[in-house]
Amino acid sequence: MKQLKIGKMLKIVSNYMDKDVNNCLADINITRSQMGILVYIQISECKGIEVNQVDIEKEFNLKNPTVTGLLNRLEEKGYIKRVKSEKDKRYKKLDLTNSGREILEKGKSKAEENEEKLLKILTKNETEELKRILTKIVNNI
Repeated sequence: MKQLKIGKMLKIVSNYMDKDVNNCLADINITRSQMGILVYIQISECKGIEVNQVDIEKEFNLKNPTVTGLLNRLEEKGYIKRVKSEKDKRYKKLDLTNSGREILEKGKSKAEENEEKLLKILTKNETEELKRILTKIVNNI
């Protein structure tokens, strides 16, 4: 078998993980993209940072209509609420609801299960080496 380029291998793994995580998250009625936004809001809240739609667009490199759709669905599901910003009246900040926090915990658990499934063929040392190498690559980007 021909040796694949590293970029191609990373793309294959990424596509597999996207598909697999979306399949697992379907059980709890949320997508990986929606989970990513909830995680981002949660991290920002922990840091005391307000998040609005423009922040989501920039962070995830998405266009306004895409983010509007994602946020509308998250709001319809009761996972977020839009509240007038105290810092900038032009924006509505995004807050997690209790349901949003609950779904985040379920989603994180599902993601951990998926990662374990993916990495089960590696030894503990191989897993640590993979993390070290990928961290080095990510930090260089």
